[in-house]
Amino acid sequence: MKAEPLGTIQERLNVLKNVSIFARTEDYILLKIAEALDEISIEADELLFAKDDEGNTMYVILSGSVKIHDGDYTFAKLGHGQVFGEYALLDTEERSASVTALEKTILLVLDQETFYGIMVNHVQILQGILRVLVGRARQTNKLQEELAREKKRIEEQSEEIKQQNEEILTQNEEIIQQQQQIAAQNDLLKEKNMLITSSINYAHHIQSALLPELNDLRKFMPESFVFFQPKDIVSGDFYWFYPLSDYRFMLVCADCTGHGVPGAFMSFLGMTYFRQIVEFQGITEVTEILNLLNQNIYIALKQEFKPTKDGMDLAVCLIDKQQQTIEFAGAKNGIFFIEPHNPSTIQIIKADNAAIGGYSSNKNFHKHIIHYQANTTFYLTSDGYRDQFGFENDEKFLMKRFKQLLLDIHAKPMDEQFKILADTHFAWRGNAVQTDDILVIGFRL
Repeated sequence: MKAEPLGTIQERLNVLKNVSIFARTEDYILLKIAEALDEISIEADELLFAKDDEGNTMYVILSGSVKIHDGDYTFAKLGHGQVFGEYALLDTEERSASVTALEKTILLVLDQETFYGIMVNHVQILQGILRVLVGRARQTNKLQEELAREKKRIEEQSEEIKQQNEEILTQNEEIIQQQQQIAAQNDLLKEKNMLITSSINYAHHIQSALLPELNDLRKFMPESFVFFQPKDIVSGDFYWFYPLSDYRFMLVCADCTGHGVPGAFMSFLGMTYFRQIVEFQGITEVTEILNLLNQNIYIALKQEFKPTKDGMDLAVCLIDKQQQTIEFAGAKNGIFFIEPHNPSTIQIIKADNAAIGGYSSNKNFHKHIIHYQANTTFYLTSDGYRDQFGFENDEKFLMKRFKQLLLDIHAKPMDEQFKILADTHFAWRGNAVQTDDILVIGFRL
């Protein structure tokens, strides 16, 4: 039931500072979260939620205590200032245990919908969450390496013992103990691998929520497809779409440095900054968008003090279907198109030879205006498709084959183009490991 208001906003703020996912979040943002918290009260022995219930809420104990349990078995007891259910803010899954009050308890409550509404407008929250996930993954990786070394040492000891035939009978107990240690280490490695995968899966849920829905894209471009094939669970490639009116919209195809968790972290920054620049600041000039994005990435990665090549290559388009124009600017990634009156030639508008981020906050990007005819087919792509090594010949697919493939398929329906691109990639790749994240966007206007 609803509790009488308890605790000042400052007290709530102090409690939130101790929540790991908010550890690096600035006070003014925590204040918004604190103001959004509801308070509830549960009596002693009252069940808050049961195992297997759907979870979408985080709880902070303001006073009292609870137990985390499965039936009669208690996993933990939590008290004032402690938090549970924080991952339910990122992923709606069934609860893994039940929670019951040990005494009258006052809880602060934050649901997933409210949290997402605050998070999408504040990149700092997202950065804090990712730091926690990446930090946990790094700690687990270190432990995994230590366990692997220990496992190897134990296996070498066991091998030496086995080779000492005269001592086998007297050393049976030691051998059994070593084998038990190896089995225990293997079990621990499996558990840590599960924790790593679980953390990355949470990052995947966040990335999927931020990427645009294909159905929304097709409301403005009915003839379109997106071939999106991450190398790992999460991707450094991303695409972004934002409507400006019934006939004008922004479209972005981006390739971030790296793949997996590091690439995904960069993609989160990119999508968040695009939303900030276009949606909230109202900027639609494509070169200005790239300049501001470059400055934001340069500052966010502290490249003034630690110069790195980290950043992203991308193409940004402002499409006006009424005027039949595309305003294009690119950071190393160009735009391909094939006109209906010249179907045997693929044209490329090259991008500027400068990436987003890196060694300079000041770069000069150029705008290109394409006046297109009806039924012109366009393609935006990262380098992942053409950089894929083949299983049989161990060579890259390369740009020449990629352009010829687009020429061969451009007149076909978009769903058929998607299938041919996918089939060609998997046939070329065979049993080889995927080289990089892959993103190809095709559309006909």
